[in-house]
Amino acid sequence: MKKKGAEIMGCWGVKAFESDEGLDALEWIRNHIPEDGCLRLKELLEQLKLDEWCRPPAAENGESHSSTMLIAELMESFQNGTIEEWEYLPNNPFEKVVSFLVEKESVKEMCEYLSKTLESARKNTQDNQWNGWFEETNWNKWQEHMESLIETMRKILEQDGEVLDLIPQTKQEISEEHIEGGMNME
Repeated sequence: MKKKGAEIMGCWGVKAFESDEGLDALEWIRNHIPEDGCLRLKELLEQLKLDEWCRPPAAENGESHSSTMLIAELMESFQNGTIEEWEYLPNNPFEKVVSFLVEKESVKEMCEYLSKTLESARKNTQDNQWNGWFEETNWNKWQEHMESLIETMRKILEQDGEVLDLIPQTKQEISEEHIEGGMNME
C-alpha cells in the first residue's frame, strides 16, 4: 500500500496491474477490444486520455500508477507472450486480440511520459520520503519496475519499421486491413 497524506491509496504492489488506477484502465481496455481483434496503441492512448477515470495524471506529479504504465505492462506481456497470466476471467477478453499495433511515435510518447514520471517521483522524495511508499524496498522495486518498462519502450523504438506488431506473427497472421484500418472503440 501507498500513503498520500493521511489517506491510503489503492495499490498492493509496484505494478500498475496491482493498483486501482491500473485495474480501472484494464477494465476499460477489456470492454473496448475491437471486434476485429486489432489493438492500436495510438488510438488506445487517445481514448484513455478522454476517460475521466483512466486519464493519466501529469507526469510531473510523479504518481506511482497510471493507465500509461498499465499499457506499457500490457505491451510487455503481449510481446513476451505472457498475456494469459493477466486473466482470471473464464472468458479471457484478450484471447480475441490477434494484433497489437504500436506506432513508434506513440511508443516514444509513452517512453517520455514514464521517464518524466520516474524523474518527478525521485524529485518528490525531497519532500516525501520514498515518494509515499511505506517501505523503502517497495520504493526501490517500483523504480526498478519503471526503469524496466522504459527500457522495454526503448527496445521497441530500436526495431525496424514505424508500426510494429507486438504479437509474434508465428502465433497469428494479421491482415492488411489491421494495418490500414483503425480501432473502432465504440
